[in-house]
Amino acid sequence: MFKNIAIGIAMGLLIMGGIWGLVHLMGDSRPEPELTAQSMPGDSKGVMDLICELDLDLDGQLALGIKENEPSRITMAQIDFEKKSGWYQGKISISESRTGTLQLMGTRLKIYRPAMFQRFGVMITGEEFVLDRKTGSFVQSLSISDGRKVNLIKGTCAKVIKPPF
Repeated sequence: MFKNIAIGIAMGLLIMGGIWGLVHLMGDSRPEPELTAQSMPGDSKGVMDLICELDLDLDGQLALGIKENEPSRITMAQIDFEKKSGWYQGKISISESRTGTLQLMGTRLKIYRPAMFQRFGVMITGEEFVLDRKTGSFVQSLSISDGRKVNLIKGTCAKVIKPPF
């Protein structure tokens, strides 16, 4: 009698376990967690070297009255998570010698540096670039003394995994 009860309990547990497993396997419809800087620990430590293909933004070019047409260019950029800073190369850039401050905003990395110089007939009070790690999109903006923020350069960046030399 006890043998039949024990077999019944064991079979009941096996059936319940199987049903529980199927429910969780088939019914797990939770959305994937959003990819954020905090969820990518490998990319939020050390230094991230980037190579970018950048162009002048037409709207920014018109807003600042820039007449020259700049060809697209390939340039380097770097994000240093330990120092919370970053830079990229270019004529109007946050240079390696005067890096900007890093701010993490989900999948976006924002590098900002206050400025005070005259260019394109306006006083520039700040410069920044935002890099979206999910899409590779790069946008460089200038803050103007009249309160406007003008997107001047846009493009795409990719992480350099192994230098080519």
